Order: sequence, then C-alpha cells, then structure tokens
Amino acid sequence: MSRPTPLLAALALAAILLPAAAGHADHGAAVSAPAPQPRISARPLALTAQGATVVAVPPGATETSAFLTLRNTGQAPIVLTGVRTPLARHAMLMITRRDLQGLTGMSGVNTLTVAAGSTLRMGPDGDHLMLMDLTRVPKVGEKVPLTLTTRDGRSLTVSAVVRKP
Repeated sequence: MSRPTPLLAALALAAILLPAAAGHADHGAAVSAPAPQPRISARPLALTAQGATVVAVPPGATETSAFLTLRNTGQAPIVLTGVRTPLARHAMLMITRRDLQGLTGMSGVNTLTVAAGSTLRMGPDGDHLMLMDLTRVPKVGEKVPLTLTTRDGRSLTVSAVVRKP
C-alpha cells in the first residue's frame, strides 16, 4: 500500500479546513477592515489660476515647463504637493534660486506654498512646473490639463495653453 505524499496530505487538509473557515467568517468572525483612505476636505479650495501655459518644444523633446499664476483667496496657506498631466509620465514642482556666486539653478521640491491672501507667480525665471517623459509633443495653441494637488488631498485642474517661448 502506498503512503500519501506530503503535498497530497496538505491539499486534503486544506479541502477540509478552508470551507469551515469560510463558513465561520460568515457567522460574525472578525474581518479586517479596509485601509483608511486619506481624508479629503469638503471645503472648496481657495485657489485660482491665471495665465497657465505650457512651453512648446520641438519634435523629439522629452520635457517642457509649465507656468501660471496662483492666487490664494483664503485665510490659510495652501501647500502644493504635486502636479500631474496626461501630457507627461512624470511632473515635478520646481524652484529656481540664485546662489552666493550669482549662478542660477533649478531643483525639484516636495512642496510649494501659496501664502494666505497672496500670489505665487510661476515663470521661466522662478518657480515652475516641469513636465518630463512627455507622452507626445504638444501642438502650439492646444490646451493641456494640469492638476495641482494639495497636502490636504484637494486638487485644482487648470487648462494650460501651449505657447512658443
């Protein structure tokens, strides 16, 4: 007479125990709750945008910049944590700063803050948005959606016009 292999024995045991465990879960056994989702505020975002543009680039280019002016009409600062667009596989918040030697450089940042009651102007010589790994080269005059996200989970989508520099 042959002996059952360990694999067959494990499968037979599973066939017996799994239906019983499933039935037990149906009768009030503790079930793990889904992971909590980030809380999204129901308050409207006190942020407006004007003059949103994406810089036109030549065929074959893989990145470009976007500029706009943001106005915080609220009484609390608004912290931007990201940007996304279907035009690029990756987008970043960028700052441009001059060092002590007078050299200008750009760097990616995790956040940009629009102070309460103030304006943040993003342009070629300052803070801006970088759109990298473009999905295609945008055409001059077309409108591209840019979605800015905030620390508290809210977002603002603007329509940026592609313009020559």
